[in-house]
Amino acid sequence: MTAPTCSDRPTAPEDRAVPDAASLARWLATWVTGEGAINGFHNHSVWGTNPASFLDFTSGHAAFAAPALGALGQALARHEDERGLRLWRAMMRYQSQALQPDGQYRHIGFQVGESATSGLIHNAVGSLGLLLGLRHAGHLLDAGERGDILATVRRNLDACEVYGGGRPGESGTCNQEYARVWVKLLWTELSGDATFAEQIPEDLDRLIDLFHHRGVPDADCAGAFRTTADRRAGGILEPAEYYGLMTAPLVLASRVYGEERYLAEARRLCRHVARSAWRDAEDHTRYHRYWYVTGDRAHRADTPMLIAGMGLTLYGVEEVLREGDDPELADFAARCLRTYARHQTPAGYFASATGWHNEADVAPSTAWHAHDLLFLVDRLGTRPGFWDAVFTPYDRQSVLLSDRAVWAEDGAHWCVRSPLTAGDLHLYGRKDRATFAREFFAWTDREELPEDLVYPAAPAFFVANDGVYRVDRGERPTDVSVLGPLPYRGTL
Repeated sequence: MTAPTCSDRPTAPEDRAVPDAASLARWLATWVTGEGAINGFHNHSVWGTNPASFLDFTSGHAAFAAPALGALGQALARHEDERGLRLWRAMMRYQSQALQPDGQYRHIGFQVGESATSGLIHNAVGSLGLLLGLRHAGHLLDAGERGDILATVRRNLDACEVYGGGRPGESGTCNQEYARVWVKLLWTELSGDATFAEQIPEDLDRLIDLFHHRGVPDADCAGAFRTTADRRAGGILEPAEYYGLMTAPLVLASRVYGEERYLAEARRLCRHVARSAWRDAEDHTRYHRYWYVTGDRAHRADTPMLIAGMGLTLYGVEEVLREGDDPELADFAARCLRTYARHQTPAGYFASATGWHNEADVAPSTAWHAHDLLFLVDRLGTRPGFWDAVFTPYDRQSVLLSDRAVWAEDGAHWCVRSPLTAGDLHLYGRKDRATFAREFFAWTDREELPEDLVYPAAPAFFVANDGVYRVDRGERPTDVSVLGPLPYRGTL
């Protein structure tokens, strides 16, 4: 991959050891509405789909972005700021009040948009964001707000009993069931209610028995089958980015119950991810995609795989490191930080993935970035000027492109387009709008793009054998970052 190149700045970014968390938080905040919804283009860069894949065109709030509540809550606990508090309180209020009549959260479809209104994982992650926010900055809310949020989480837990009766079982998905146990642990800690205290270790023991698989890639490691059917008939171990949903509750349970075996299991899971990682052409550390295991055979797939979205697994690694030195895991986390830094654009967001060779590589998802922010604020801390950086507008157009897709954003506008003659991507939206649209060729009978979604002077690019060229004549100051082997060569 070439180093990101800025079209009207003379120097390329330095090779940094860590990314800029404040810059990422600033970018994420540009998607937050006045009501506290976290809008976004919901690119699921692990599975390679987004709402447009399903003809849904949702770009509104996603409960999967709720870990941002924990990240900003922790930042506020370190450096209180009235602007940050207003932002965070609105986000907490929105997530805690965005409920369906049965108590499940709204906006839990993520990459399928509003086409799905059920599912355990996005319910659980919505609650995790609220609880982590309370854990760090609940003292900044009044007692009534805290009580309402805890009541919402409990109601959601009750509603989610439709999934397996509220307990792990043969029909569950590993990372989703672990996420529910993590919610129970945090809710118990923050509410003081012991309702789930006895069942939590039972649930963890059941999860270990149902899903954990020792010996991949070596005897010191344990992966986790995604489903029990995968274990029985042959199938995949969970993709690398989901392991934080397992390791974080295991570490927390080891503290609460004094059970060293949970910490030991968390270490084995972390080693599975660390020892399955690979190095790209620039020697940067990348997550593996997953292993396929059948009988005594195991086969690893590395790509296509995300870059943005490593955060929850690294958050779990950080939790393990808090329990004692582990040079191997510490080195792995440090190498992943360098990978983040290498792939951070000047606007603050990261490249999404590599290997898809379409929009899944370049279109940034606020949800995956929220997971990254949770880890980065926890790991790197926040400098005194963090909130000033968050609320300082970034007054430049930003472009991230590959040889097959272009992401551009400027102010509220964003678009996903193809390079000239290299595809038919024509997606347009606004950060303050809950829906986006596709523009069709003029010679079709489709309706024109709504006027408020028209991207003013959208940048255009041509991919040649020797590099990527800009072919429009836009005068807006623009940062252009390129993902892939071809260099960016400026305006043709």
